[in-house]
Order: sequence, then structure tokens, then C-alpha cells
Amino acid sequence: MKKAPVFFLVLLACSCSFFRPKIKPYPTGVVFPLEIAGQVPFEGRLNRTLARGEDGRLYFSTDRGHLYCLDSAKQEIFWHQANPSPFGGPPSLGPERLFVWDQDNIVFCFDRQGNLVWKTKATDRVSSPISQDRDRIYVGTEAGDLLALSQATGEPVWRFRAKGAIAAAAVFYGDMIIQGCADGSVYLLSPKGVRRASIDIGSPILATPLVDGHLLYVGTEDFSFHCFDLRSRKRKWRIRAGGRLLVSSGADEKRVYFQASNSVLYALDKSSGDIVWWWIAPSRSSYELGFDGQSVLVTSHSPLLFSLDPRSGKTVGKYEAKTEIRSNPVWAEPYLVFATFDSSADRGIINFIRKEVKVEISSSLSSPQPAGTDVSFTASATGFYLPMFEFYLRQGEERTVVQKAADKKAWIWFPEKEGTYAIGVRVSDEKQSKEAEIPFEISKKKE
Repeated sequence: MKKAPVFFLVLLACSCSFFRPKIKPYPTGVVFPLEIAGQVPFEGRLNRTLARGEDGRLYFSTDRGHLYCLDSAKQEIFWHQANPSPFGGPPSLGPERLFVWDQDNIVFCFDRQGNLVWKTKATDRVSSPISQDRDRIYVGTEAGDLLALSQATGEPVWRFRAKGAIAAAAVFYGDMIIQGCADGSVYLLSPKGVRRASIDIGSPILATPLVDGHLLYVGTEDFSFHCFDLRSRKRKWRIRAGGRLLVSSGADEKRVYFQASNSVLYALDKSSGDIVWWWIAPSRSSYELGFDGQSVLVTSHSPLLFSLDPRSGKTVGKYEAKTEIRSNPVWAEPYLVFATFDSSADRGIINFIRKEVKVEISSSLSSPQPAGTDVSFTASATGFYLPMFEFYLRQGEERTVVQKAADKKAWIWFPEKEGTYAIGVRVSDEKQSKEAEIPFEISKKKE
């Protein structure tokens, strides 16, 4: 063979391989449709935030003085603590301990097994979520104090006095503590609580700011959303929204997201502040956004949960609970978890939902049919990715594969003998499989 034709054939084979469509990887994150996988009841209403620890467990407090730790894999309560006074906010999780405060202004420290390590009473009314760094926890008060307490003992380390109430949690950048305040200022503090600088924004800051890299995102009560460069301590951009920020914003690699009191979720370009898209929720949301690595998960004061495409804001999927959702959505693979409240039973419920996996099989003719009649069986599958269908025939305990696994969803049967059968299909993909059967009676062939 001449070299030129050989070269042409090799080139043709390579080009066919190059233009062959690539198979997308197995879907990750939340996959719709969804179904209930389990429920865990608890006492009271959850205090807004359901927290997932690095240990995979779920932690939350309630308005009736209950603190819970759930084993998400087993869908059961791992431990539970009851307190005489209602808890005022969600627990703050550390590597080995968690911290929470109650409406008597007592700050508690528990280990991850639910044992009380210490408790201490704040001198003023606590008004902010708890935040923490390596050695200390930080909590704000209505009197305008930011209190730094030792994680080891709960003893006060220092106190910083601002000019207004502190409702936002402290956040961190390098060795700086950043505290938003109702006096319209962002305070930049040293590890010893000494003010290094402040940024006058001019409107109260009630929701916790977000630090993302060297950028600080702050929402204010005058419906503004700001981005500051923490290296230069100068504002990079500001936009006006249709409502005030209700909860801390969230971010991914390219976009920052915030929910406003006009029930609108905004997605902004991190660098420019330009609105990439906006989406209207069914009602206001006081819950943080959830992220599963693929989509933005949104709950509001309604029974509806939405999954949005982060690039376009379009709805990827929707799930409707039986009652109003009362927490942020948490992705704890393979479950999507959130809280609801059952008013008839006067209790909260942690809901574990996961993708619906269902297989059904139907026949072209009803049973019975005489021998020699062609009957077609068709399978349908939900929750599979690139499914393969294997059909089998079962009579008693004997099972025979009649069509090997393939992407073909139907099989035609030419029954020759009378009897009682079951026609089944086994549907499988890269990670899962499920079967379904349909009984079928074959009568004596008509003469």
C-alpha cells in the first residue's frame, strides 16, 4: 500500500475520534425529581440555620431551648440537650466544639459529643450570631459591644465598644477581625480588639458581611450592596437593590448572590457589580442559600425549594414540601436536608430528600394471552443517567435473561408454552440499579 493512502486513513480515523461527542460525567449534586427519604421530628421551631459539620453531622437549635445533633447517614438524633431558656441563634461550629447562646444571654460551649464544657453569662443582651477564629469566639450585644471570649474557658479576653448595636457576626481577613455595626460602620480590629481602621458606609449593617478572597461584600439598610477591596480599604462598586439584605450573601467562583427584602435574589459579577441575573422568590427569605457544586439552592417562607442554574438563574428543578420550609437547604450527599414545621403536631421536622429512583414496566396486551401471541414489554426509568435495560423471564424460581443489558427499552415476547410468568427488567447505570416485574399468564394456544 502506498504511504499517501495510509496517511489519509490515519488522519480520517483521528478526525472521527476528534469530532466524536464526549459523554458528560455522571451528574452530581441535587438531581430532580426528588422524593422523601426520611424524616426526624424535633421540639420547637429551628432557629433559621441548619449547620453541617465537617464530621457530616447536622446541628441546630430551637426556640424552645433544644440543641440537636443529627447523624445524617442514619437519619437519627445523635445527641440532644434541653435548656430552660430558648436558644437565640444557631450554633457556631468549631473543629472540636460548638457554641450557642440563649435568651438569658448565657453563652454555652459543648463538645461534639454533646457534653457541656463551659457556660458564661454576657453582661448585656446578645444580639448577633457567634463567630470564631482559632482561639476565641466573638459575640455582639445590643449595647454595641463586641465580646471576645476564650474558646477554652469562656473567660472574657477583651471588649470593643462600637457606636451602635451589633447584629451581624464578625468575619475575618488575615489577622483582622471585621465587624459590621448598626451605626453604619465597618470596624477593622486587631487580634487584641484594637481598632486599626473603620469604613463609614452611612447606613446600618444588620446582616453578616461576606469575605471572599480580598473582597468584602456588605449589605446595608438603605437597600445598597457594597463591595470593598480589603487591601486598599476602598469601595470597588455599589449597587442599589429593591430591598434590604436579609441574610449573609453567598458566592461562587464568578458571582456573588444576595437576597433582598423585595423577594428578589440577585446574582452579581464579582468584579464589576453588574447584575448577571435576578430571580423572584415566592416570598421573602430569611435563610441562607445552599450550594451543591452545580446549582444555587433557595428556600423562602413557603413550601417550595428551588434549584437555579448559577450562570443563567433559570430554574433547574423544584420541590414542594407539605408545609412551609423553615430553614436553609443543606446538601449532605446523597440527601438534600431542610426543616419544616408541622403546626397540627406542634413540632418541627427535619426532612431528608433525595433523587427519585423508579422503574416501571408495561405490556402492550393485558394478561392473559394465548400462546403464540406477540406481546411487547416496555420499561421506563426515572433517576438514572444513561440507563441500560436488561429484560428477564421468570417462572417460579427459575430466571432467564432474555435480552442482555442495552439502551433498548423494549422487548418482544413470543410465548410458546402456557403457564404463569413474570417479565422483569433490571435498569442500571454507573452507580445504581433497580428492578421491576409484571405478572403475565399464558393460556393454551387457540386451535
